[in-house]
Amino acid sequence: MEYTITKTKRLIIILCSSFLILHVLITRLLLYIDTLDKIITSEQLVQNIIYLIFLGYLLLEFFNYFRHYKLKVLQISILTILIMEVILRSTLFSNVMESIWQKAVLFSASTIWIASTIVLIAVLLKNKSKVHPGMLSIRNYAISSLLIYFFATTYRFYLKPVNPINTLLLVGLTSAIPFIFIIIYAIKLNLKD
Repeated sequence: MEYTITKTKRLIIILCSSFLILHVLITRLLLYIDTLDKIITSEQLVQNIIYLIFLGYLLLEFFNYFRHYKLKVLQISILTILIMEVILRSTLFSNVMESIWQKAVLFSASTIWIASTIVLIAVLLKNKSKVHPGMLSIRNYAISSLLIYFFATTYRFYLKPVNPINTLLLVGLTSAIPFIFIIIYAIKLNLKD
């Protein structure tokens, strides 16, 4: 039996994805225009909480999708990715900004996030015999997220930017791309009668 959603749920998924695309574009462009000195930590905290609410909804939708098809490994991967996103976004606001513990937590969470994303991609690539509507979009979402992560962390080696902060903010604009695949995912799913 195919996974189906209601028109309302499809609309919510599309709206959440559209909001996240706008969020990435607006925050990156505003940070590009303003200097990083003007960023207020409380405003950034509120932005991250809102971002995590919408992202959490979308990842939990993927979890329900995988639960419908009884794909346990993919369920665990998606939940791990969500937990690591929460950890990565929350550790940015600890009081001890340059502590060894914070660096260790950030490194560990990043490593677990990468491993979970690689597992998600590998299992989705292996699952070619059972291609359901939406699987390709989820795989493209995961691949693009991983590629953007690597691009954002390694661009200094091959771009050699004059202004690294502005270049990082512009590179950050690419992080809106994965959410386009979530919109495609919602469109591909069959609607309930």
